[in-house]
Amino acid sequence: MVRRLWWCLPLLAAERLARKNMHYVQYASQEEFFAAFFRHMSRGHWWTRSMAATWYHTVYMPTMIRLIRRYHTPRPEVMALVEEAKAQGLQLAIYSDYGCVIEKLEALGIDPSLFDLMVAAPELGALKPSEPCARRVMELLGAKPATTLFVGDRNDKDGESARAVGARFMIVD
Repeated sequence: MVRRLWWCLPLLAAERLARKNMHYVQYASQEEFFAAFFRHMSRGHWWTRSMAATWYHTVYMPTMIRLIRRYHTPRPEVMALVEEAKAQGLQLAIYSDYGCVIEKLEALGIDPSLFDLMVAAPELGALKPSEPCARRVMELLGAKPATTLFVGDRNDKDGESARAVGARFMIVD
């Protein structure tokens, strides 16, 4: 991302800092979350909240999707886990810290219909590892902690989300 978006390094840094500053803060809605997010991004800078929002939605996220399409492939062990879970009739969800979940899956060449639920944490008002968001994902699936497995690549986000709701966690690194 840095090499592709070198011309807007201050915005990239502001996006990272906004995410860092907003951990463990729960908002009532996606709208409230993004209002706070873009307020954080614009604080102390020359760009406005509206400019930050426009950049995020029209430059940052589309660039992320293009880079995923060009440089990333699904991890074989994860796809094997998904296929086995589907074969056993288990429910599967994608719970992402970023939006454009369907677009990112498609960029990886993964069929979104494999998943029963696809949700980005900001849609639920926070970022991982928000306990209320993780609980809401489980509620939407009708899942219970004792029978839920979170699979992720970050212990500090995915693992902590699982532990917050009493579910198991498997790291893929």
